[in-house]
Amino acid sequence: MNVYFLSDIHLRDGNDAQGTRLVSFLSSKPVAGDAVILGGDIFDLLVGNKRIFRQRFASVLAAIEGAGARGVSVSYLEGNHDFHFAGMFEGKKGVSVFYDDFDLAAHNRRIWVSHGDLIDKSDYGYRFLRAFTKNFLFRLFVAALPDFVVDLIGRFSSKRSRDYTSQKGSDLALERVRNLYVSFAREKVRTGTDHVLVGHSHLRDQIAIKDGPHIGEYVNLGFAGDRLVYAVLEQGADKFAMRELE
Repeated sequence: MNVYFLSDIHLRDGNDAQGTRLVSFLSSKPVAGDAVILGGDIFDLLVGNKRIFRQRFASVLAAIEGAGARGVSVSYLEGNHDFHFAGMFEGKKGVSVFYDDFDLAAHNRRIWVSHGDLIDKSDYGYRFLRAFTKNFLFRLFVAALPDFVVDLIGRFSSKRSRDYTSQKGSDLALERVRNLYVSFAREKVRTGTDHVLVGHSHLRDQIAIKDGPHIGEYVNLGFAGDRLVYAVLEQGADKFAMRELE
C-alpha cells in the first residue's frame, strides 16, 4: 500500500497540460489498496455542485471517481478554492470529502492532513471570509445562483486570493508563516503523529521534526505552478518522498 499526497495544484481547466498530467497520474499510478490524499485547492475554482464546474473539470473528476472505483481510497479535503462540492462525489465508491482536518493510519503510522488555511490565527481578514463562505447559508446561496454568476464571482475572488498569496511581503514575513506551519506540525508530532501534510501556504517544505521522544515530519508541496509535485509514502518507508508528475 502506498499513500499519495497532492495539494495546491490550482487547475483552471481539466483539459490543459496540468489537467492532462493529473488525469494520467490518477488513472495509472495508484492501484487497488493504495490511498490518495487530495489536500485542497486541487482546482483553482470549484464551488458547489455546479454544472459549469462538472463540465470544465469532467476528465479530472472522472479520474478521481475511477480511482475510487478500482479500489483506491481517495480522501479529498476542501481547500479555500474548492469547497461545498461533496455532492459531486455522493454515492461514488472509495471517495470521501472532508470539510476540516482529518487523520488516517497507514503502515502503522499516523498521518494528519490539514489544508492549513487556519494556522495563521492573525490573518483576521481571511478567517472572516472563510467563516462567511464555508457555512450552510452560503452553500444554499451558491446553489440558488446561476452557474455563470458563481463562475464570475469565483474567478474574481480566486484572482484576488492568488494575488494576495503571491504578495505576502518580505522574506521575514514568509519566514514567519513558515515557522507557524512548522510549529503546527510540531504540536501534532508531539501528540504521536508521524506525518503532517499541509498545504495553502505555497511554501514547499519537508522538515524532519524531533520533539523529545517524538519523531515525525512536516510536508508541504507548495504551489504546483508548471511543476506538478506529489509526495508518496511507500510500503516500509518512514518518510514521504517528493516526486514530480511526468
